[in-house]
Amino acid sequence: MTRSDFRPLSITPVGVTLSGFFAATYVLCLLAALVLPVQGMRMIFEAIVPGFVWLSAGSAILGLLWAIFIGWYIAIIFVPIRNYAFRRFA
Repeated sequence: MTRSDFRPLSITPVGVTLSGFFAATYVLCLLAALVLPVQGMRMIFEAIVPGFVWLSAGSAILGLLWAIFIGWYIAIIFVPIRNYAFRRFA
């Protein structure tokens, strides 16, 4: 990639995309944990999501909010680093 091919990323589209992906994945995993008798999913959710207690409506919403937060966090950290690296080293 040459310098003329570089197009910087914007934080907003990346944040919305990652948050949507993580929220959809969280909901699918939560549904799978309800349908399948897997004890490991419960332990994973309780370990990853602070304040998550199996299974209450408040915890499900809290996990969804964490999924959205993590998507935005990654976007806020990743996009400037990526844009800097491409400007500097391309």
